[in-house]
Amino acid sequence: MKFKNIFLSLIVGFSAVFMTSCENEDESVLKIFVRSSNNVLTPDARVMIVGDVDQGTPEYQSETITNESGVAIFNLGELFDQYGKKDDKVAYFSVYAKDTAEFYTKDKARAKQYLTSTETIVLEE
Repeated sequence: MKFKNIFLSLIVGFSAVFMTSCENEDESVLKIFVRSSNNVLTPDARVMIVGDVDQGTPEYQSETITNESGVAIFNLGELFDQYGKKDDKVAYFSVYAKDTAEFYTKDKARAKQYLTSTETIVLEE
């Protein structure tokens, strides 16, 4: 009887571990660090990301302002929900950033599902 209870407890324990390990609850985030031409992190810079459809990324566009640390944060969960089950869950972006300048500085970025990806863009004067 004691052996039966231990065995049953082990089965239930392993089942719980395997069931929770199948669900990945980490967010898909892209962080863009915006630096001035002097390499200083720039708060209040406007950052826009546009999905690169030529690289297989669904149409996507989002815009935000960098925080006081000079970082723009994009949550990409909604974008990755558009991918199929068999798709490679990698997104490619064109990144546009500017502070008080008239024109945007352009760069590239890449993000993967369930990871926090980072990229740095240095503003051109």
